[in-house]
Amino acid sequence: MYLTMVPFSLANLLCKPETDCDKLGNFSFIADEGLCWGPLTKISVYRIFLTLFILLVGPFVFFSVQKNKYIQVFASIMSFVVFSIMFVTSVVILARGRGRGTPILADFNAFPSVFGACSVAAVSHTVLPTVVPLIRNKTYLCQGVMVVFATVTLLYLTLCVFVVFVFPEKDIQAVILVNFATCSVVPVVFVIYILGLYTTIKVSANFPLNGVTLNDNLKSMFAGFQCSHAWPVDRLLFPLAVIAPPLAISYGTHNIEMIVGITGSYTVNLIQYVTPSALVYLSRKEARARFGDDVLIKHASPFQHGFWIILALLYAAVGLVVSTVFYVKSLA
Repeated sequence: MYLTMVPFSLANLLCKPETDCDKLGNFSFIADEGLCWGPLTKISVYRIFLTLFILLVGPFVFFSVQKNKYIQVFASIMSFVVFSIMFVTSVVILARGRGRGTPILADFNAFPSVFGACSVAAVSHTVLPTVVPLIRNKTYLCQGVMVVFATVTLLYLTLCVFVVFVFPEKDIQAVILVNFATCSVVPVVFVIYILGLYTTIKVSANFPLNGVTLNDNLKSMFAGFQCSHAWPVDRLLFPLAVIAPPLAISYGTHNIEMIVGITGSYTVNLIQYVTPSALVYLSRKEARARFGDDVLIKHASPFQHGFWIILALLYAAVGLVVSTVFYVKSLA
C-alpha cells in the first residue's frame, strides 16, 4: 500500500497538461493508458516513480529508526499543514453551498474495503515497540498514546464526513488528496503541489519506520537459527525480504482500494486478530502451568477473560467470510 500510494499520487499530480489555475479545466485526470510525458503513458510514469521511490527511500530499511527522526519531524509538520488546508477548504466549500456530495446511508458492497482499511489502520500500533524505547520520560506514556490515537481518529472521521459532502461519490479517489489537488477546489498551484507531494513525504517517513519494525520482527523470528546472525543474512536478506514482496505487487497493480481491501481482509486479519489470540491463549496456559492461578500481575490487561479471545476470533471469522462473499459477488 505504501509503495503504491507515492507513485500513484505523483503520477496524478504531474500528469497534467497545464499548471495555470486561471484555466480551471486543466487539472483533469488522465487514464492509465493516456499519454503523460511525450510517448510515456501514465502507467509507465507510475512505474518510473515507483522505481525512483524504492531506490531513494528503500535503503532506509537497512538502517535503524533513529536515523529517520528528522524525516519524521518534517512529515509531522507537513501533516498539520495539509490537514489544515483540507479542513479549511472543505468548510469554505460547504459554507458557500458548493458541496456536490449526496452520500447514501450505507453501501454494503464497500464492506471489504472498509474492513480492510480498519484492519490496516489498526496495525499502526505495531510501530509502538520501535518508537516507545526512544521516549525518555514514560511517566504518562499510556495517557499520551490514548490521546494521540483518539485525536487522530476524530480528525479522520471529521475529514471523512467533509469529503462525502464536498465531492460526488463517483469522483472520490482512493487517495483523497488527489481530489483536493485540483484547481477547481484549491485555485492556487503552489498549494496544489503541497497537497500532491504530501503523500510522498508522509509515506517516505512511514515506510522506513514500518520497514525497520518488520525487519526487526524477522530477525526475532529467526534468531534461533545460527545462519540468521551472519552479516549477509542480517544486513541484506532480511531487509530485502521486507521490500521485495510489496514492490512486486506495486509493479503489478496500482489499485489502492483493492490492495487495502485484500491486505486488510486476509493478511492483516490473520496478523491482527488470529495470531495474537493464539499467542495470548497459549502464553496464559503456559503461565498457569508454571506459576499457578494465584499470581497477581501489576500491569495485567483488563481484557483477561477468555471471552475477549473468542470475540477477536469471531470478529476475524465474520470479516473474512463477509469480505470473501462480497469479492466473489463483485467478480461474478
